Parts: sequence; structure tokens; C-alpha cells
Amino acid sequence: MDKKKSGSYYTPKILSDFLISHIFNKYVNRDNLQILEPSCGDGQFISSLFNCINVNEFNSIGLTVCDIDKVELNKTMKLIPKSDQITKKSVNEDYLNFFLNTREKYSFIFGNPPYIRKKNMKGEQILKCEEVHDKIREYSPLIKSKGKINNIWTAFVESAIMSLENDGVMCFVIPAEIMHVNYTKELRRLIQSEFDRVEIFAFNELIFDGIQQDVVAVVGVKGIRNIAEHGFSFYQVDYLDDLKEPKFTELHSNIHRLNLDKWTNYILSDEDLNFVENLKNQFHPIKYFCDKAQVGIVSAANEYFILRNSEVIQNKLNEVEGLVKPILSKGSVLPNLLNFKKSDYLKLLEDNQKVSFIQFPNEVKGELDEISLEYINKGECKIGNDEGELHKRYKMTKRENWYHVPSVWKSEGVFVKRSHLFPKIIVNSANSLATDSFYRLETKQNYDIKNLAFSFYNSLTFVLAELEGRFYGGGVLELTPNEFKNLSIPYYPNITTKQFDKLDLLIRKGEPINKILDYTDNILFRNSEVDIERLRKIRLKLVNRRIKNHTTSSL
Repeated sequence: MDKKKSGSYYTPKILSDFLISHIFNKYVNRDNLQILEPSCGDGQFISSLFNCINVNEFNSIGLTVCDIDKVELNKTMKLIPKSDQITKKSVNEDYLNFFLNTREKYSFIFGNPPYIRKKNMKGEQILKCEEVHDKIREYSPLIKSKGKINNIWTAFVESAIMSLENDGVMCFVIPAEIMHVNYTKELRRLIQSEFDRVEIFAFNELIFDGIQQDVVAVVGVKGIRNIAEHGFSFYQVDYLDDLKEPKFTELHSNIHRLNLDKWTNYILSDEDLNFVENLKNQFHPIKYFCDKAQVGIVSAANEYFILRNSEVIQNKLNEVEGLVKPILSKGSVLPNLLNFKKSDYLKLLEDNQKVSFIQFPNEVKGELDEISLEYINKGECKIGNDEGELHKRYKMTKRENWYHVPSVWKSEGVFVKRSHLFPKIIVNSANSLATDSFYRLETKQNYDIKNLAFSFYNSLTFVLAELEGRFYGGGVLELTPNEFKNLSIPYYPNITTKQFDKLDLLIRKGEPINKILDYTDNILFRNSEVDIERLRKIRLKLVNRRIKNHTTSSL
């Protein structure tokens, strides 16, 4: 089964055992239970449930188990012991459809819902997610958005919240993007509002074998009468095996903050966050220095418009004057550097990297040369079941001529949208175009791109990038255009050529980032009283958490 389409990533036994045991020992204080498992998968949560509890200690247990996969559902139902106390219901259909057609309430809802991005969802799944979101908008005034669907798991959480009894417990293993992405901001607020007690368990290792999916376990408890037990707790788990003890670290809760308010900031204390926020307010954001900070070229078919030099020659496109332009296709193609020069581009070309962009003019076919027409016709041909016929793609149909890519312009500099150890601004001395893997930068008249790029490499801006951005499995850091433009930067207007070239050399040599920051911080903060060491420690803590590094290092 294609996991991108099914969204099925099965929960490790250690985690399900811990969560069930933790919840029953701490929060379940009733004799009658109505339990829902909305996406049972291989039945691991059900197995953990009956390994943990003594059925005879309850007057009744009503258990509803759902899954779209009949084989997996039948396996799970066999894990439920035979007992007069247990009433079980097997639901072999899409849980969202089941939710939309029932009005059942449950005292305990748990599981690991599917993770399916919108592009991999079927039309009917998208419609059901939208219908669930319509209901949650009616349910809570905190939900105001019209329900742009990004991933199916959010609909599972929303439906669970609406299906809980007033003293119920919800427990889900869900993508860590609940902690930081914009489209879950309302959901974060709803969880804060709906539950008297919320616990988040974050992990310093990837818990699903074979995929770079970072997850957290979210426990929400309603109906807690003891006010001292209310509130939010974040827990950091270094290794999954630590849950056998169990062993984990309780960290700070910063959900009350209006600024730097993503849940990922729990790793820092209020004192550290205030320290960073005060520094942030002493400097202007990047957008103050830029006329433009815009997403790069969207070709809608990079495999067709961006080619290797060998492919350009094979199709004779190099024989048409002005047709082939230099381009930066993605961040991984770009070597470590501060200043992208013509010689760097020529090296990529020589290495046969995909750095040649085909820019057809916005003219009808009758005005084009034969070589261009031949390549355009290749794009319109059908190849196999899913490839080719580019002119029928949605974005192509919106163009005057499908083969003419709009918004093609060269920028002074680029920001790499996704990074690993640290974010990067690059000066574009090679005058290359850039795809939407980059943000294109043009400075205002009184500012200079080299000064801006140099000034970007400092401990404060790097800390803010960690706090304002979002991270994904494998430790990838990403900033949206607005997040990037709002990063404060200690812009220094008098960077010398010697200083700029030295930083370029340090980056090209692959020097550790702490050595690079030693150099830049001493220049950019030399006339201020900024506590650099404190900033460095904060940055290291944030980066280690993102890339799941268990040891202190010189990152």
C-alpha cells in the first residue's frame, strides 16, 4: 500500500504502552467507559489497552474501532478479549464519514490518525475534511478560517474534540507540525481552550522506521476539578526506550505568550524568550532593508524547463540565441558559499547539474523557431499514464502561452528557503535566476546586498530563525516569506571587501558555524552590550532539538 496515499504509519509498542498506562494511571477515574479508536491500523493501541487494564475492574466498556482497511480491522477486533463487560463495534469505513453520520460521545479517544497531505487525498476525502471543519467552526468561535485543507489528520483531531464527553480524554500521535505551522494555529488555540489539562510529549529521535516524519503525542483531559492539576506541560523524551522506565524531562510552558508563540518554543524559559524578544526589538526586520523579498520562479514543471547542459545540447536548445538562462534550481545544488560567482555557476554547468532554464518568449507558436517548437511539442505529448501533456496542467492553462513562465527576473541575492544547520542568504554575483526553492532579494536604494548578506550571519538572527520558522523530519528548517522578512537583523552598513571575502572563504571551507559566528558576531555586535554567550547557548539548544542531536556540540 502507498503510505503517502493511505497515511498509515504504525505506532511503536513502547509508545502506545506508555500512553495508555500513563492515561489510565493518571486520568481515568470511572467505572463505565465509551472508547473510540478512529483509525486502528495494526491494532497496537488496542493491544496496549488490554495489556494495561483489568477488564473486571470496570462495570462496562463500550469500544468502537474504525478502519478503512478491512483486513487490519479484523486483526484488531481479534485482540479484544471476550468479556461480558465489553460491547464492541467494528466500523469498516472512513472514520470521517462515520463521524459525520453519527452523534456518539466517548470518554476516551485515542490513536494514530492517518497523515495524508492534500495533494495525495481523494476528492471525497477533501470534501469530508471540509465538512468536519465547517462543524468545528460552528462548535467553537475560536475557529474562524474557512477550512483550507492541508492534511487529513487535523480533521481527525477536530472530530475527536467534538466527540468527547465533558470529562473525556483525547490522546493522539500526530505530526509535530501541530506545534508550529500556520495552518494549525487555530487548532492549537482550540486545544488550549477545550482541555483543562494538556500534555505534549516530544521526541529526540524519529519514532517511525524508514520515514522522516517528526511526531508528538498530545494528551488532552477534560473535567479536571482540582485547579492545581490544570495547565500545559511539555515533556522531552530523548530515546523511545526511555518510556519503559518511564523517563522524560518536563520543560517550560510558554503558550500564554503573544509573541514567539509557537509551541516549539517550550524548550526555552520565559526569561530566555524575553531576552531574545528584547534584542529582537532593538533591530529592524529584513523587510526594512529590502524593496523585494519574493518567492522565486514557479515553472510548474521543473523537470521540463530546468535541464542539465547535456540535455540542452541533446535538444539543440543552445543553438537558439537567448533561450537558455542560468538558474539555481534548489538549495542542495548550491555549494557552501556566501557569494555565488560566475565561476561557481560554470562549475555546476561543467558538473552537468540542472542549472539551465529554458525561457521561451511569450509568443504564439507561429512566431517561434523550429528548435523551440520541437521542444514545446515534446512537452505536449502524452508519455505513459501520468507524464507529459504539460499544456493541460492547471497552472499552464492560466498562462497566455503555456510554455512561457511568468515572473522571471534576476535578483541581487537569494535566501535559501530550506536549510539544515543554519539558514543562508547568498549574494547572486552570477546573475542567475532562482526557482521557488529560494526567495529573491532586492535591497532598497540606501542599502547594499553584500552588507545585508554579511549581517544575516549572526547569533541573534539565527536564533530568531529557529523560533519563527518551522522544522520537519530530518532536521530541515523552513521559513515562509513572511517569517523570513520579519527576522530582525543587526544590519552593519560598513562591511569591507576584506571582511566580506573572509566570511565567504570561511563558509566555502566548511568551517564550523560556531567559528563563523565568532567572526561575524564580533563585528556586528562590537559596539553593543549583547550577551553573545547566552545567545549562543540558546541557539545551540534550539538547533540540537531540531536536528535531534543528543549531545552538546559546536554546531
